[in-house]
Amino acid sequence: MGSNVDGETREGVSKGVVVENLLTTMRNTGKPPDFVLCIGDDRSDEDMFESIASSVASCLLPDTAEVFACTVGQKPSMAKYYLDDTSEVIKMLQGLSGASALQLLKSPHNQVIFEGKLD
Repeated sequence: MGSNVDGETREGVSKGVVVENLLTTMRNTGKPPDFVLCIGDDRSDEDMFESIASSVASCLLPDTAEVFACTVGQKPSMAKYYLDDTSEVIKMLQGLSGASALQLLKSPHNQVIFEGKLD
């Protein structure tokens, strides 16, 4: 699906609507997220950042959820955090990966279970 200049797909569904539907579905199935990381670099991502902020404000996410909305590049944005460029995105993801691995070593009782099957 391609995006137009307003950030909507040709079918009229914005990234914000997709995020809102995803978070609502997760909550309604009893599996609300405890961590949300949203990264974007252009105007079409602003709907996504706004939807995440709205979800936090309306208690769609649990109080304990860790939420990080990051825009790439210094510009006005609804995102709370800024990363200068894609190399910073990679460094941040590597840091999260390392911290996650360390946490798993410290707490072997935490286990990730994937449901469903891959085709």
